[in-house]
Amino acid sequence: MVNEIQSSLEWDSVLDAVRTADIRAALPNLGLAGVVAYTDGACIKNPGGPAGWSALFWSATDMVDGKVRAGAPCLECYGHIPKAPTTTNNRAEIAAVLAVLSIAPPTLPLTIYSDSEYTIKVAQGTYQMKANPDLWAIYRKLLSYRKQPPTFVWVRGHAGQQHNERADELAGLGAFKGDREAYRQWQASQAAEAHNVLPSTQMAALRQKVQKLQAYFAAQDAGRIGEQEQQFISDMAKRLQKDRFVPTPKQLNWIEGLLKKYHVK
Repeated sequence: MVNEIQSSLEWDSVLDAVRTADIRAALPNLGLAGVVAYTDGACIKNPGGPAGWSALFWSATDMVDGKVRAGAPCLECYGHIPKAPTTTNNRAEIAAVLAVLSIAPPTLPLTIYSDSEYTIKVAQGTYQMKANPDLWAIYRKLLSYRKQPPTFVWVRGHAGQQHNERADELAGLGAFKGDREAYRQWQASQAAEAHNVLPSTQMAALRQKVQKLQAYFAAQDAGRIGEQEQQFISDMAKRLQKDRFVPTPKQLNWIEGLLKKYHVK
């Protein structure tokens, strides 16, 4: 099957990582209930790279009320995608899904959590595939070997969700080819090459928006505001107190979405 697939930096990265992945050895509780996976992709310079992807696996039998049981065995896998004109964040996100399909037993049910709406909607057929046809061709090939298609669940990125945050960390580590010190320094510096730095006036306006949301949430009845939304805004308020913090596009989009959702001006 591998010989039938067109080679690419992303697919080569997946193959390098999954050859040594033994999901049944890592997940002793793996059974007919299937597999749960969290994925993420990161591109240090989009486009251009380098980039990384990650996939985290649990046995579905270790899910309790929709959450992974504390202390449940987990298989972690990540890969590096070198610098290239074609290297993008979206291709890294797709690579993570390809890794999951390559590792998870094809006869078992599979649920994939991702914060990439693009990846999920193209995979489900909601969006028409226009870019990255080589990777989507691999996706369809891997899908043809599965007893049933995976179930995709969107999770909001950078919102404090434990497993999504871990996937984000490993994807970033993958971008630095496993060099933890380089990744740590990049995180600490919030390198301009990885983020679009906001002017001071925009940062001040963003702080004000977050403060308004925080005040609005505090004034609402319990249960009216989602726990994840409250945690996100609380976290953003703390992060924005740091002069060197640079919000990601996902974080900016969520803040704007909450302002519209709750009509906060």
